[in-house]
Amino acid sequence: MAYDNYGGSNNRRGSESIRRQRAIAQMKRERRRKLLIRRTVIVLVCLLIVFLIIFLLVQLFRAIFGGGKNAEQPVETTAETVAVTEAPTESPALMFNTPNIKDDGKSEGYYSASNGGVYIYNKMALELFGGSESTCKAYADTISEFKKNAPDFTVYNMVVPNHTEFAMPPRLIQNGLVSTGSQAENLKTIYSDYTEDVKPINCYNKLCEHIDEYIYFNTDHHWTGLGAYYAYQAFCEQTGQTALDLSTCEEHTISDFEGSMIDNDGSLHENLDTVHYWTFPYQTHAMRQDNPGEALYETTVYYEQEGSGRYSYGVFIYGDSPLFVEYNDEINNGKKIAVVKESYGNSFVPYLTNNYQEVHVIDFRYFGQSLKSYMQDNGITEVLFINNVMSANAAVQLDRIREIY
Repeated sequence: MAYDNYGGSNNRRGSESIRRQRAIAQMKRERRRKLLIRRTVIVLVCLLIVFLIIFLLVQLFRAIFGGGKNAEQPVETTAETVAVTEAPTESPALMFNTPNIKDDGKSEGYYSASNGGVYIYNKMALELFGGSESTCKAYADTISEFKKNAPDFTVYNMVVPNHTEFAMPPRLIQNGLVSTGSQAENLKTIYSDYTEDVKPINCYNKLCEHIDEYIYFNTDHHWTGLGAYYAYQAFCEQTGQTALDLSTCEEHTISDFEGSMIDNDGSLHENLDTVHYWTFPYQTHAMRQDNPGEALYETTVYYEQEGSGRYSYGVFIYGDSPLFVEYNDEINNGKKIAVVKESYGNSFVPYLTNNYQEVHVIDFRYFGQSLKSYMQDNGITEVLFINNVMSANAAVQLDRIREIY
């Protein structure tokens, strides 16, 4: 066997040469593979960058110039959705709060032995209410009828709840001990049923705010001068006027008032009322008519000679006159209003002298004239109909109101 100078045979040297060539070839292939991978990654990254640039340019173009019909569609859809889901706005006059009536949880009361329409509770006489949808509609139609016949006048209407709504614990009704209807629902129905542009005045919520104050009498079916004042505040708020500040007035009282329901139960004689009224920080005078058609004579807004007993409520505008006109002697704003009322309006109308130069108080039960003609003749453009809830739901009262149209 032949050996080379390094001590190995020729065959061995040949084998090593082949291995070296193979290793070199393998290294070249590995290098080409890695190069190919790097180029592929670079190309993909470049393509991704180009795609992102194109996408951003497209969005920028749409933002600047708009995206055509398809781009506007989401805006239209959003607007439509808002229009469909937006809750309707209810008139404040149709929103009624729930009175927070004090209740000891055990006192029950009883029906008056002499009057089944009166419930005696804690030495208070509470008139029970029984209006219906048909009586609501009849009253709303009656007020609407005047507005239809006198479209140029501004017509307001206020229906006043009675004491029962703010003194009768719901527990007694729910337990079947007494039956009386919801006056809030009745008033809401009336205010919703006008067929003409009559402006409802909601005094219910204002009375709710002062439920713990002396806003109704215990022995009488009327509200107090303070209750009437809070209703006057509601009128001013809802007609955009500034209410008289009661703290600027001088308070007067008449004690031992025996109201219209005093004889409904013996316990009422143990809970006599006090009449509160306020004279104003400005000068007033009034003109009064004793009987329909008679001449008016000068008098005062309050009958301050009224004393204790059965007729103390008569301190307010001397009771029920066919026509009673109040004047504020210190303002000259030219504002005049007619107030069509029954006796609930007596304690309310004096406060209006703060806002009106003339207040024409008309008792529809005795007036005997045409309301429209009277307003035209005296330059009056506003009229407020004010009735307590019992009167507003009584057909005979509606007939009397229509008689003055």
